[in-house]
Amino acid sequence: MDGIQCSQFTFYNDFDSANLSRVEFVSHSESAVVKPSSRSKVSAVEIPDAEFNLWTKPDCYGTEFENGNRTWFYFGIKAPRPGLLVRLNLVDLNRQGKMYSQGMAPVYKIIPGRPKWERIQDKPIYNTNEDIFTLSFKFRAPENPESCTYFAFTYPFSYSDLQKMLTNIDTKYISIQPIAEDDIYYVRETACLSLEGRNIDLITLTSYHGITMEREDRLKNLFPSKNVPRPHKFIGKKVIFISARVHPGETPSSFVFNGVLNFLLSRDDLQAQILRKHYVFKLIPFLNPDGVANGHYRTDTRGVNLNRVYLNPSFTEHPSVYAARSLIRYHRFGFEKEDKIPKCEMCEKNPNSNQAHTCETDNVNKLSNMTLNEECGENNSVHWCTKWHNFCRQCGCKLTHTESKEEVNFETVTVDHHGDVNSNESGLFLYLDLHGHASKKGIFMYGNHFDDLERRVECMLLPKLMGLNDHHFHFQGCNFTERNMYLRDKRDGMSRAGSGRVAVLSCTGIIRSYTLECNYNTGRLVNVLPPTVKEASGKVHTLPVPPKYTPQLFEEVGKSLGASILDLTGHNPFSRLPNSEFHNLSGLRDWLRNSCSTNNFGDSRPKLSRMRVSSGSHTQGKTRSGVAQRSRPPIRKSVKQLNKSRTSVPVERKENLVHPVLSQPSCSKSSVRLNRPFKAKSRKELSLKTKNAATDKLVKHSSVKSKKVVPTPLATQKTKLDHNTQTPENGNEDDDLHLREICFIKNQEGKTMIAKYKNKESEEFDDSLVVSWDAPTSKATVFTHKSRILSAPHLIHNKSPSEPGTSKQGMFRIHNFAKNTLKSKFKKQTLRRLVSATELGKPERKKKKKSRIK
Repeated sequence: MDGIQCSQFTFYNDFDSANLSRVEFVSHSESAVVKPSSRSKVSAVEIPDAEFNLWTKPDCYGTEFENGNRTWFYFGIKAPRPGLLVRLNLVDLNRQGKMYSQGMAPVYKIIPGRPKWERIQDKPIYNTNEDIFTLSFKFRAPENPESCTYFAFTYPFSYSDLQKMLTNIDTKYISIQPIAEDDIYYVRETACLSLEGRNIDLITLTSYHGITMEREDRLKNLFPSKNVPRPHKFIGKKVIFISARVHPGETPSSFVFNGVLNFLLSRDDLQAQILRKHYVFKLIPFLNPDGVANGHYRTDTRGVNLNRVYLNPSFTEHPSVYAARSLIRYHRFGFEKEDKIPKCEMCEKNPNSNQAHTCETDNVNKLSNMTLNEECGENNSVHWCTKWHNFCRQCGCKLTHTESKEEVNFETVTVDHHGDVNSNESGLFLYLDLHGHASKKGIFMYGNHFDDLERRVECMLLPKLMGLNDHHFHFQGCNFTERNMYLRDKRDGMSRAGSGRVAVLSCTGIIRSYTLECNYNTGRLVNVLPPTVKEASGKVHTLPVPPKYTPQLFEEVGKSLGASILDLTGHNPFSRLPNSEFHNLSGLRDWLRNSCSTNNFGDSRPKLSRMRVSSGSHTQGKTRSGVAQRSRPPIRKSVKQLNKSRTSVPVERKENLVHPVLSQPSCSKSSVRLNRPFKAKSRKELSLKTKNAATDKLVKHSSVKSKKVVPTPLATQKTKLDHNTQTPENGNEDDDLHLREICFIKNQEGKTMIAKYKNKESEEFDDSLVVSWDAPTSKATVFTHKSRILSAPHLIHNKSPSEPGTSKQGMFRIHNFAKNTLKSKFKKQTLRRLVSATELGKPERKKKKKSRIK
């Protein structure tokens, strides 16, 4: 294997997916390594023994279609001596500073020695000098002088790796004769050839359930091998179409694809058996094999982004996309239907023009050039884009429906009592295109936007199920906006209306059409998975922190995809849904329906802060994605509104005995969380100074009242608190007691405070003694007792209406309303429990009643 010789080092670039172009030796005087000064306290920086500048080939290098995609790199290096420290500078790459700042690192392997790909141990550094982005890292030459070290942007999976894998699968499954219906039905065929003559492989995977003697049709221009028979047709099975590597540098898509493929080929896995029984899987592993073999990052050999030509693919220029579109339409309608190409009048007059027309695409163009700041602005009079899902396949503008244009009806949504949506008219159940993502963290999906609520819920169902079945899937990162369907790329200006996800909706009308995106590096969060129905109910599955993504992790995502598809139809024998907060598929649909109808997803894009009901960190002024929001003034609520919006709270808290106006919490933070009800827990946001000021005011008020009492055998003074005790409208608050008033009683024996509550039937009763302290004591130390709901008279029939609960049913808490002095701070206050309020004497009760009437 020949390579590039430079300073006794050999650099290899003549293998599959490699793209090294040029190497330049850097002398020590010209090195960019920072040399430490003698006065520096930092340990000395290791000076490399050799340093090289490397340039990679952009996509379509050396042709008229050369473009600026320079993110991918893959090459090998052999050192003349073992143990040398070498520094490599990859010059003029695409600016991926955000990705590398988040911990992204290239991968390496040593042949022979360490054949498994790993991330480099030395943290890479990057800089931008004169508008040139450079990535640098160091490595030490292996001890074996014959070993070659290979470096790549991320974990590679080349075209030769694919052919080796498929050849091994062929030897296992093609020659096996079936014995039972559950046996694996596996067919591999060549759909067409790429522009450079490489195979576009098509894999058919299912079981022998529902098999017929009739075979699938040989479609126009496809399946060049006439000697290879087409697969059999199946009755009662829908098709799931999965494709990958339309962008050759996005290798995580291949590992997710391999995870799906290996999972479906599992003979003894019950979930895989059920999937093969109910579905026929049509799998295309590489849509762009030429780009993969040539070391491209995003385009084919003609510089075309193949994920933008699904609207009108050409067999001579885009054979793989043409084959994928033809197969999707064939399985959607059940026969080879003539593919009419709807075009607008301008494109019919000028068939070679690819420019959008201002006459009909004002909304589309405005949408394509719109920034996020404009999106969040107040001027929403113009909709983001047209509501039409039938548009020109050439320029992307909306079409006026006429008889000459092909109209595509949406898939009808029918759900039976099992939650099975497999009875819909379409022969195509699911379309999924697999991708990699450089900037956005996590693993997530892009779906299409629907105005109809039920279709919108059905579109969100599979991504939400993925979040229940996989640790690393970010449902909060999914996007179902209409804007995301028609954006134009900044680099080439091509619209996402030509992507596989949107074009499949346009030509078939199916709801479940997705793009699965996987970050190269890591995610933002880790999901806590509920246990399966076969596991203990208390068991949960979680990870401490988001890990670095590896091929094994991506393959697990493919396996989780299979489990989520089974959950869609209620056929998952190891479902996690029953042990989740939704309990079943209907509950999950209701949750999505409620979230969409209450606009908790905003523009159909789930956000973390709007979905969690539990308490957590607040985001004020910014969303989770970092986009600034307009600041809102704090919402000031009246006392009446405050009590209506919050649930009832225990009365033994000191704060609850303070006037509500004085203890009103700040709503500036909680206003961001739209679906979070106001709770008394937010009183933690008050400062201690505010609390003490409020309590001191109440102490003064009560002490003045007690001084005015005439020393008669029994004189009562009441201090009523303005506390709203309206029962909440929802029926979940039946177990709460509501404080109606607090009575302070003073006589010769001492002081007493009785709290009166109000139950659901508005019956008044004394919760028996609440407070007592000795007469000589002037300190306002309050001992409160609140019975549980079981001690309420309307639930206890064998007790007196005012009989207090037992000690097991109640609990005591001590609160000091006055500021403690140095003397009284450590002074013990004796607690003396009184008898029931009814035993204080009947004359006292009559006097209390008379004074109340007056």
